[in-house]
Amino acid sequence: MAKPTRPAVGLSIGATNMAAVTADRAVIRKSVLTLYGQRPPEVGVPSENPNIDEPGLVITDFVNRVGDPSAVVASDGSTHRSEALVGDALGALRYAATGGRTSAEPVAVSYPAHWHPAAVDALNTALNRNSEWSSNAPVTLLPDTAAAVNALQSNPGLPARGIIAVCDFGGSGTSLTLVDAANGYQPVAATVRHADLSGDMMDQALLNHVVAGLSAAGSFDTSGTSAIGSLTRLRADCRRAKEQLSSSTVATLTADLPGFRGDIQLTRAELDEAIRQPLDTFVGVIQETLQRNGIEAGNLSAIAAVGGGANIPAITTTL
Repeated sequence: MAKPTRPAVGLSIGATNMAAVTADRAVIRKSVLTLYGQRPPEVGVPSENPNIDEPGLVITDFVNRVGDPSAVVASDGSTHRSEALVGDALGALRYAATGGRTSAEPVAVSYPAHWHPAAVDALNTALNRNSEWSSNAPVTLLPDTAAAVNALQSNPGLPARGIIAVCDFGGSGTSLTLVDAANGYQPVAATVRHADLSGDMMDQALLNHVVAGLSAAGSFDTSGTSAIGSLTRLRADCRRAKEQLSSSTVATLTADLPGFRGDIQLTRAELDEAIRQPLDTFVGVIQETLQRNGIEAGNLSAIAAVGGGANIPAITTTL
């Protein structure tokens, strides 16, 4: 009797979030790594990972540094290779997704499609040097565009012919990859990275909108040093409001600011207006990329939107 196919573990690397999927579980964590002296590292933040239950060395902003010859300098002055940090984060993520089991199941890791080959090679080398990975089944590295296309083929399906524009709306930027359906959905050109449309940018745009309204009403003075912490909290509230406006037309955030304390309502129309210009610019990037590769608009059979920003109605309707 043939052995049943073992389910693979799928891991995804993102500048904002990292994700893991097994046959029966999905885990999403912030791309934040906590290192401990006497225990394995943990990935995520305490609000989403209860295992972060004691102080450790917290490292952020390392994903976009993979392949950078300069080391990441932690708050205690220690230095770390960014690709090694990603390897540790992936190991912690797999451990969380498998319920703590040491698994020999095949693992596929998707990395940002806009990474240069040197960054991919650096990650591959780091994984081979990491005993957590080298002692288990081989790891398959693939661009996140390929992972997205595989998922979209299963649900809801993709055209069998023509060019498909895969738009990945992430936290630190948007990636555009043109794939040829008739050629096995292979890319026809290098992925284009557009940093001016991102989840972080949308959060900041909403924050600017809210602060402008409060300042115009004389409710909030942004010049004081006490405003810094308040703005940080308000920006996090704007991010949550943005996510809520993906499914609701109105979101309410509670602000606790110098000179103002109360509820602030944001509407989907305000979000749409805040992101209109960078979204229109990205549409121009799609058109320019098609022209540069000699692809007529009539040969574009579909636009596929993936990533967190794909949930925003203004993005899907504009595309």
